[in-house]
Amino acid sequence: MSGERRFFRRDRLTGLIAIGAVGVLCAAAVVFGVGMASAKYHLADVGGWLTSSKKGELVHVNGLSGKVDGKVTLSGTAGHTMRVIQQGGVVLIVDETTGVVSRVDPAHLNVVQGVSYRGAAGMQVVSGSGAAYALDQMKGNVQRLDPMTLATAGDPVSLTGPLGAAAIDAKSTLWVPVPTNGQAASVLSGRPGQPVGVGRAGDDLALTIAGGAAVVTDFTTAESLVLGDGGIRVKVKLPSIVAQLGKGHVTAPPTSTEGQLVPLLAGKSLIVINAGSGSVSSVSLQLPEHKLMTPQVLGQRVYIPDQSSGSLLVYDSATNRMASQVPVSGRPGPLEAFVKDGLLWVNNPDSPKAVVVDGSGAHKPVQKYTGKVPGGPENPIPKGDDQGQDNNQDNNQPTSNAPAPPVPTSAPPVPRIPTHSPRPRSHKPSIKPPKTPPPPKTEAPKVTPPNKPTNLRAAAQPDGSIKVDFQPGGGGKATGYKIVLPAGLTATPARIPADGPDYTFTVRGGTCGTEYVFAVAATYQNGDHESEIESDQSDPTLSCTQPDAPSGITGTGTAQGARIGWQAPPNAKGVTYRLQVTGPKSYTKDGISGTSVTIPSIWKNGSYTIRVTASNGAGGKTGSATRALRGPVRTYGIHNGGNPTDVSYVWSQASSKSTLVEEIKNANTQKVKVDCQKIGTQYNHPNGKAAFSGKLYDHITHNGHVGYMIGYLPNTPHTPWQELAGPTIWECAG
Repeated sequence: MSGERRFFRRDRLTGLIAIGAVGVLCAAAVVFGVGMASAKYHLADVGGWLTSSKKGELVHVNGLSGKVDGKVTLSGTAGHTMRVIQQGGVVLIVDETTGVVSRVDPAHLNVVQGVSYRGAAGMQVVSGSGAAYALDQMKGNVQRLDPMTLATAGDPVSLTGPLGAAAIDAKSTLWVPVPTNGQAASVLSGRPGQPVGVGRAGDDLALTIAGGAAVVTDFTTAESLVLGDGGIRVKVKLPSIVAQLGKGHVTAPPTSTEGQLVPLLAGKSLIVINAGSGSVSSVSLQLPEHKLMTPQVLGQRVYIPDQSSGSLLVYDSATNRMASQVPVSGRPGPLEAFVKDGLLWVNNPDSPKAVVVDGSGAHKPVQKYTGKVPGGPENPIPKGDDQGQDNNQDNNQPTSNAPAPPVPTSAPPVPRIPTHSPRPRSHKPSIKPPKTPPPPKTEAPKVTPPNKPTNLRAAAQPDGSIKVDFQPGGGGKATGYKIVLPAGLTATPARIPADGPDYTFTVRGGTCGTEYVFAVAATYQNGDHESEIESDQSDPTLSCTQPDAPSGITGTGTAQGARIGWQAPPNAKGVTYRLQVTGPKSYTKDGISGTSVTIPSIWKNGSYTIRVTASNGAGGKTGSATRALRGPVRTYGIHNGGNPTDVSYVWSQASSKSTLVEEIKNANTQKVKVDCQKIGTQYNHPNGKAAFSGKLYDHITHNGHVGYMIGYLPNTPHTPWQELAGPTIWECAG
């Protein structure tokens, strides 16, 4: 407890997060099918926890069946806004109304809480990959937690608030957007790492963990950056509509996605980023003017929660079509959506309804308020003929025991149909019919034009072309489709037949870094001429993708400095490079056109991290390598060694007071190999000669002995000898 009090006193978080060991939370654990709360209870391995805020309940749902198989009720939380953090075997409940954080013990279906956090508007709790943190997003404090007990661990980390929503990557690193500085801060094992510059100060930043890697989207500059060890690994240029819409009008998943795809919703534009390849596709969808939430990706489909209708809008990327909506609650209200265990979970916390969607698009409705949890008193374990029956009905749906109506054993008699006409035959004489007038002149039938094409999706290709596909809009009969192009571009095919079967144009001739918009026109026969119905314009799209990362990075020490080289990626047309070298000395340069650089300012032995980014107008990818750089070794004669009987010394360290390694007599006739120099302790010549006094030592090899010799003895080309000679002779490491 003393450590916990010290944390909050040091950071003055009075009233923000008060910590107290309160043992077990005073909450009722309502367990169906279990004799007592301490009994072991096995929940489905493929499952998720969903909140029921009106009842103050947390239910566990079997993801394969969609049935509730466990329930926990927290007394005093009915009507509160609850958030569940579930990762692996750790399940945390955040009561956002009171600021209390609790932990669920799935094995016993009860709530265990060693520490409570109270009162923090703007507090965020994150858990994942065996780590957990509490963040005061306004003040910028980050506190590591024990994910099992919720106790604080170690000292807090202070960042510059306000902070963006944080998340934990696959390597247990906490990433935190810091918009004030335009950085992404990292914390590992409670210790701060080197922040990564991801934008300008004040930019609107959002963080998503995709495929285990941190992806930061800068809505201000319309860029997404995939972070890796040491910095930015991939930079993706997004359509300009992201920056045009501005803050608050573009959404990205705030925590994580199971795969590498990151979906963004910008107005009615759906933008999907592949964090692995760096590719981007954009499609303008026909969406209602509703309150839409952040899209989620599962398999080939993108699901957009619609809070205005209480349903899921479904876009199938394989067919480029909007699929049938998936009902959730069927009425307006809040929706929670997340992907876990290869399933999409969508919950309305204010209603008894939720839904589970699998990778094929099939969905199962969930009734959260049911008390008939398997094994409970209202739903005993089925036996005999009861097996296979659905016992997970809503409490408000009574069953009827009335007998079924009897099935008739014989059909009723068929009425007889007369074989003669009931109308009597006429005996009147026949009358000659009047002369038939000529038919009136008819106008040409009205032509029903087809509807305009929809779902224009444009995606840049690695070869510099743009794929533009669409879907026919239906309506009247079309005779074909053609693309409306900006000047200077060409497309194949020139025309697509009405019956397809492929509705894709390939556009070429664009300039990398320039955005283009397209439209597709449906043609139809309108009397004696052909007319057109033009679609809405596509989202702005680049005509290129970012190049692959450079490979084969090398580093060599030369007498002119460090020489860094790399191999260009295969798609290197129009590419420039950014070189960043960090180690005992650092160097950064942008706009390099070649594949090698000699750096005169780097001439100190040691281990260096070399990062080379290949970029074009669509973004860039970074290759990195760690290389040991050492300067060249050269042989020099000894001078200023005095008389043949005088002795020159070699020491173990750059100090005349260190251990003596070798005594060299008649030194002026000897040669030594010099590999580096070092500034050490002051050496004063015995004869008091100022010209032979100083702190520079050469690291030499002579007759198998290795050590340091005072710098005036080796006849190096550098004058005065008291100064480091680099890059001709490199500085020693350490």
